[in-house]
Amino acid sequence: MNNVLQQFKDNNSIHNKRFYRFGRRVNRSGFYVSPNWFDQEFSKENNLKNVVKDGGIILRSNKIFDDEKKRQASLVNRIEKISVQLEKPFAVGEDYSLMMNRAISTPFDCAKHISQLVTERSALAIVDGTELWHMHQPLNRSCHLRFLHFKHPDTMPVNYAFWRSCSMLLARVVKRCFKEQFSVQILSQPISDLKYGSFICDAKISNLVDWKASPEELRTLTSLLWDETNKSTQFERLEVNREIANQLFSDNSSRLTYIESIKEDRFVVYRLGDYIELCNEPMIANTNQMNSMYLCAVHPLKTPTGEQFYRFQGIGLPKQLHINAFAYSLLRERAKNLNQIGFVN
Repeated sequence: MNNVLQQFKDNNSIHNKRFYRFGRRVNRSGFYVSPNWFDQEFSKENNLKNVVKDGGIILRSNKIFDDEKKRQASLVNRIEKISVQLEKPFAVGEDYSLMMNRAISTPFDCAKHISQLVTERSALAIVDGTELWHMHQPLNRSCHLRFLHFKHPDTMPVNYAFWRSCSMLLARVVKRCFKEQFSVQILSQPISDLKYGSFICDAKISNLVDWKASPEELRTLTSLLWDETNKSTQFERLEVNREIANQLFSDNSSRLTYIESIKEDRFVVYRLGDYIELCNEPMIANTNQMNSMYLCAVHPLKTPTGEQFYRFQGIGLPKQLHINAFAYSLLRERAKNLNQIGFVN
């Protein structure tokens, strides 16, 4: 047992005892305990950030996300059929009438009944003509459904969703690209403002003062964006209550402040890979719908209180669209200019 468990101070405070797990879990007296007990006590640690580091916090947040997703799925204990009237996805042809499963089937599942082309290109859905719907969000009623893609006549909703998704993808890359000694806290939420010609990610990076990204570093970050788009990773959507939201973002003070400012007990979170973010508006279906992603600039800035943060700015194109290389190079040059979204003056 000495090889499995070490005990420091023998007093009544659990924070002054160290637990080790080797295979099955044990308590400090050598008796076996349940995994739930171990997780509950571990989550009470005041210095949880120092215990698990950034990687451990990411694993813990994803476990909370998975557990909540499974819990919500378990609430559907009876299969109910709903009627989905799907507007014709092509210029020719007729509308489709589908029988789907309530609270289980998603617009993506509906698209799979039509064709692979519809499945791959559909980035967003509209329910009953007005409500924007994420492609992987379960349908909760009989409805009329319309798919949006990047060449659809009604392009603005899907353009905004694309910009938000690019912003979230950039945040995921920024969160993971720095070495362990540089702790990264993402400040901005996914933004869909098109005015300045770039999507952004604001991040506070500890132990990094007045950093100016070199062209080589910009190319490295760009290559990481390309790696992510090639993975075809889905954007997963989940609605959670305030308690779960606080647990998911326990390491991010800016998110906790935002959660505290909202009166409603309902929050929409998205997950991309292992990165989790708050966002009320829908994302596109997956990263394979993105193309020509570039990180164009990193601007060192300061908050009104004098704290330094960095604004990462990028640009991208939907995979479905193509543009002249010279014209796109001009857009990339424009995206280097400081994106002033959120500035008072």
